[in-house]
Amino acid sequence: DNIAVKGYEVTCASKMLKNYKATYNATVINKLNDEDAIFLGKTNLDEFAMGSSTETSYFGTTLNPWDSNRVPGGSSGGSAAAIASRESVFALGSDTGGSIRQPAAFCGVTGLKATYGFVSRFGLVAFASSLDQVGPIGRSAEDLELIFSIISGFDEKDTTTKKIENYKVSEPTKRKFNIAYTNDIFDEEISPDIKNNILSILNLLKEEGHSISEVAFNFSKHSVPAYQILSCSEASSNLARYDGIRYGYQTKSYKSLLDLYNRSRGEGFGEEVKRRILFGTYILMAKNNALYTSSFKVSRLIRENLENIFTEYDVFITPTTFSPPFKIGEIIDDPIKMHHSDAFTSICNLSGNPGISIPLGLTGNNLPIGMQIIAKRFDENNLFQFAKYIQSITDYHKCLPEGVK
Repeated sequence: DNIAVKGYEVTCASKMLKNYKATYNATVINKLNDEDAIFLGKTNLDEFAMGSSTETSYFGTTLNPWDSNRVPGGSSGGSAAAIASRESVFALGSDTGGSIRQPAAFCGVTGLKATYGFVSRFGLVAFASSLDQVGPIGRSAEDLELIFSIISGFDEKDTTTKKIENYKVSEPTKRKFNIAYTNDIFDEEISPDIKNNILSILNLLKEEGHSISEVAFNFSKHSVPAYQILSCSEASSNLARYDGIRYGYQTKSYKSLLDLYNRSRGEGFGEEVKRRILFGTYILMAKNNALYTSSFKVSRLIRENLENIFTEYDVFITPTTFSPPFKIGEIIDDPIKMHHSDAFTSICNLSGNPGISIPLGLTGNNLPIGMQIIAKRFDENNLFQFAKYIQSITDYHKCLPEGVK
């Protein structure tokens, strides 16, 4: 519910935009309408896409279809839960630091964050403009590729989109891939189920004749701090427009214009959004400029490191998350742990590379887990070929929650 559909509410799961209706369609919506897609409705998310569990939503927490005591991930948790419960064939979400791929992993479905600039952001309510991307969540990589071929491409309304040919669905392949995987899977913080399932799929790929290599990737521990600094700084600027005057929530009682601003924003935004705005404002103070510039350096180093990997390898495999879905309320009061779930996914947002999360089976407690595949920038063709290949030799993406048919 942070993508504009004309005539429908676009609340961003916030009191600030409650009952606000979009006056135009996002570009991705127009493209889907041109192909006669049937619009079913909006789904829940973390407020202004800031969160990893949907627990920050003004309208309440979405439940994970695999276990109603656990979160579906976030911020696009409602979209992932809708696909896992088979309410829809596909859904759209937004991904700023992993907000499509993390909930896809938590709900046992497939989610894509495309190369930055491949999909128009026009009509997406901005969180962090240099990191945000619209993307699809679906049952399989094959489904996602079809949707991606529709929504991708240049848009004159979004100057960050690239003037490249529209994406064409890739042909199935039997070629052998040169695969790298991160040595981070042996980190003691990684769930044993995730580590073992990744090693199992790597062994299967090796048996199928593919080349498998472990590589050192030294930036997963630095990605979250850099992501938080950059995203919160941009959020501080992007959310300044919500002032209680032009649109959005307006306080009922105030003593002055400044009091109107303060009360409207204080009452209209939730705690997590206010925390990120305050942090971003602090970072943008002149005395903290070194933190901001250092984060850009981390982004550049991540991109260069990935570029070096892709000179030799076709794809790069990481976990999507450190753990299976956590319980509702378990870490909501611990922002450090909450942000930690973005460690692997935020790599792609900082670098601009495409990443897809595919289901990787279930834990011993019957909870879904995922694996992330990263490819070279604007090489979605290779990314989809590999993801489709894995799903052709495994059935993980066909697993369903109990009671879902």
